[in-house]
Amino acid sequence: MLLDFLLAGLVIGGIYALIAIGLNLQYGVARVLNLAYGEFLMLAGYAAFWGFTLLGLPPLLTLLVGAPVAFGLSWLLFRFVLHPLLARTADQGKREVDSILSTFGLLFVLQGVALVAWTGTDRTYSYLSIPVHIFGTVMVANRLIVLIAALALSAGVFAFLRYSTAGRAMRAIAASPHTAPLVGIDVKHYSALAFATGGALAAVAGILLSSFVGINPTIGAAFTVKALIVIVMGGIGHVMGGLIAALILGLAETLAALLLDPGLVTVINFVIFSIVLLWRPQGLFGGSARTGAPMRMPQHAPALAALAGLLLVPYVANTYWLSLAINILTYTALATGWAFFSGPTRYVSLAASAFFGIGAYAIAVLAPDYSYPVALLAAAGIALVLSAFVGLATLRLSGMYFVIFTFGLASLVSAAVMWWEFNIARKAGWHLFLSITTTHIYYQLLALCVAIIALWIVRDRSRMGFALKTLGADETVARQIGINTVALKIGTFVVSCVVMALAGAILAPRFSYMDATIAFNPATSFLTVIMALLGGATSVWGPMLGVIPLVLISDYLSVTLPHYFSVVLGLVLLGIVFLIPEGIIGLVRSGRAAMRTHTLADLLERLARRLRGTTPPPPASPPTAASRATTNGTGQAGHTPVPLAHSDAKARP
Repeated sequence: MLLDFLLAGLVIGGIYALIAIGLNLQYGVARVLNLAYGEFLMLAGYAAFWGFTLLGLPPLLTLLVGAPVAFGLSWLLFRFVLHPLLARTADQGKREVDSILSTFGLLFVLQGVALVAWTGTDRTYSYLSIPVHIFGTVMVANRLIVLIAALALSAGVFAFLRYSTAGRAMRAIAASPHTAPLVGIDVKHYSALAFATGGALAAVAGILLSSFVGINPTIGAAFTVKALIVIVMGGIGHVMGGLIAALILGLAETLAALLLDPGLVTVINFVIFSIVLLWRPQGLFGGSARTGAPMRMPQHAPALAALAGLLLVPYVANTYWLSLAINILTYTALATGWAFFSGPTRYVSLAASAFFGIGAYAIAVLAPDYSYPVALLAAAGIALVLSAFVGLATLRLSGMYFVIFTFGLASLVSAAVMWWEFNIARKAGWHLFLSITTTHIYYQLLALCVAIIALWIVRDRSRMGFALKTLGADETVARQIGINTVALKIGTFVVSCVVMALAGAILAPRFSYMDATIAFNPATSFLTVIMALLGGATSVWGPMLGVIPLVLISDYLSVTLPHYFSVVLGLVLLGIVFLIPEGIIGLVRSGRAAMRTHTLADLLERLARRLRGTTPPPPASPPTAASRATTNGTGQAGHTPVPLAHSDAKARP
């Protein structure tokens, strides 16, 4: 029995290690937090499935083609997409944010393409499902191959990084990308090599896993979360540490499933992850944790007069337009709440769907038995406690840890809710019959939007606003001048999450039925981030500028092109990150400044350079006294003058 348990835990840990090896290499060396890593694994799994079912190719043979193809595609992605994006700024914090947002958009593009091409049906096939007897217990051969591959690849990557010339160069880049070029290391070349190798390892993992795991378009994000947890636990860039962490996680999951409940596996993952972050945030085998640098974004405060006209909307709009106005207000509250924290701090939160779902579920569960106001207070209270815990666990460190935790938070909360429904409540889903009209919902959402906007304006005019601006400029400097940056970040994050939970709670009565798939829809987080970034994440009015056009576009696409909805929105996010990183507010502000100093021809030339990705030539230096002295009246070079010190010496008696 004990041996069965150990082998099962080792197999699960081996799967996690196999998944995490490539992502550890990509982030540890290339410094790209690739949130679309699981999508590459998913596409490789589909390649193995179609190769086996259509051509009869065994997965091990598919590896010979799939791994080099994935290497080449990943290399092209880094050299021609990600590297130009990251090279446009020397600010490491801004580079990390850009990599997170661009790969987050790529995640939805690849997922949407797969959904259109192959639908959401699981694709399975049987290969090497042969029992193997080991020390008196039985294992399936395909799972044993995964364990062996994880151990072999971990050892191979470790040896490569430690003993080869290229590996030592990659380790030098991981330690200090700014000083590596001083000793002759080509940072771009080796970073691309590391990123491409990570892509090839993702393909290996996907092909091997497809022999016993059902492949569908949405499995990538779950695999990415597992890989990120393993990387953080083992230490970023520490390959053998990641292997040991994966095996520990696999054994812990097996133990939890054996002694507690299989439905609690996701919860156990995040409990272990939280303990590691609180106890040893740099990982079990890693060095000191890095502190992420915050993001600069433009500030712009428009007038509040436009809000007054919204009070008349329920009286003049028909049912459709009122429903559309409610959607706009919902996402205005979500995007403004998101930007309230993420804008000034540059910590990219992907937890909007988690807190939105918490608010919605609090109303669905509590409002029928208690009063609606009590359910609203409960939603705010639950969000406050959970966000304070998440902030305490992650916001003392680099923003990367925070992104990892919030990326999987919706899955964690959803899994916990479904386990509670199945084992305790004994029901799945909740019917809502509340006497809350559409007009009531509209005015509650309007009040929530006004409250968060007013709080934002008051904050920016207070000492807290000054502290956040200092933190946004340089978090290290903010700490050195006495600002409690951890408390400031956690407090701002808590306010942001409570607002998002209240948005979900207020909107919940619109649904006659609520379950986890509705409440914790990941598209909520995706749309929230896109809308805030499109408008401008640090202007109080920026999120609203992004919400209005995207709500109208998404409403149109969801009806006319429902299958391409995810693809289009993913492309929109990529376009924002690459073309208008400071949002509409940033374009307006830079346009106003440019109009004061440039002619129309200058503006068109600057726009053309930006679209081509080239930088403008430096302005000509004004002529110095020495250069003027060396030219005659016709512009021809003359004699070099006697230095001033010499002429003075001759003039002295």
